[in-house]
Amino acid sequence: MDLTHWATQSRKLHREALSWSLSAAWPQKTVIAMGSHQRLLLMGNLLARSERLKEAVTTEAEALASVALHRPDLLFCSDWLESGSIVSVIQRAVQDVPGLRVLMIVSQREQLPALGAIQPIVDAMVLEHDLSGEEAHLRNAFIALARARRYRSTSLRASSSAEARGGQPVPAGVRLTPREAEVWERISQGLKDREIAEALGISHETTRSHVKSLRRKLGGGNRLTMAAKRWGV
Repeated sequence: MDLTHWATQSRKLHREALSWSLSAAWPQKTVIAMGSHQRLLLMGNLLARSERLKEAVTTEAEALASVALHRPDLLFCSDWLESGSIVSVIQRAVQDVPGLRVLMIVSQREQLPALGAIQPIVDAMVLEHDLSGEEAHLRNAFIALARARRYRSTSLRASSSAEARGGQPVPAGVRLTPREAEVWERISQGLKDREIAEALGISHETTRSHVKSLRRKLGGGNRLTMAAKRWGV
């Protein structure tokens, strides 16, 4: 994709995303990790005038070090890095930084299968092609993340049957209580038990009981497996 042409066509959308992110209380700290220096520069301009941009890097080692140092609210990344794996970065980052939200720019839809393991924990995904459309996907993604919601751009929504069903592929014969469904949704957002307890206003022990019940009803597996089932991956 011609990024120079894309930058020209998307100038208005950039301004909208920048204006919103600078006026909002979130995110306070952002780390950008992208494989292309040109793309890093373009995306960095969204937050360049703000002290909220802590670091912009291009490799796995730099990204992990930056996340460990700054403990950001937002990891803004591409689906590939100059060296190393963005999948490894995201898996480590969401474990080490409670409440971290992840916004990923996907270079092409064909990349989705390679990202299958982390799709449940990537809060917002925007297809690069969609950035040149009329809808302000970057701004909408920022807003969704600030409101603790998930986001997928137009083309990615259309390609995901699980999203089209509302992201609730409950296996046949499985009956969840309303509270278990709420806990399952929070697990799919990458929250840990204590964070879920705080979000739902219940005790840590009650949350753990719901998680154990979910694991039994969903056929076992770790938290990532349960999150993947929530989003039909």
